[in-house]
Amino acid sequence: MEKVISKQNALSILEKDATEICQLLGKQSNLLCRTACPAFEEVADTRIYGFSCEVKFLERAGLLSKNEGNALIRALEEKLGAIQAKTVREAGVADD
Repeated sequence: MEKVISKQNALSILEKDATEICQLLGKQSNLLCRTACPAFEEVADTRIYGFSCEVKFLERAGLLSKNEGNALIRALEEKLGAIQAKTVREAGVADD
C-alpha cells in the first residue's frame, strides 16, 4: 500500500519538530544551563543534525527545494541562538 504525503503535510511535520526542539532546549536552558553550556550546544547540534536529515529526506523526495530546506534549517538555528542568547542575558553573563 502506497501512502502519499503532501508538501503541506511535510512542512507541518517539520514545523512541529522544530517547535519541539525549541521547547526542549528552552526547558533545558532554564533548568540546567544558566550560562554558556556545552550540554546545551551538544543537544542543539544533535537536534539540528536530526532536523537537517529530515529536511534532506524531503528534498530528495521532491517535497522541498534545496532553498526551502536551507531556509528551514537556518530558521531553526536562529531560534536556538535566540534561546541561548536569552539564557545568557538572564544569567547576566557576558557572551564570549
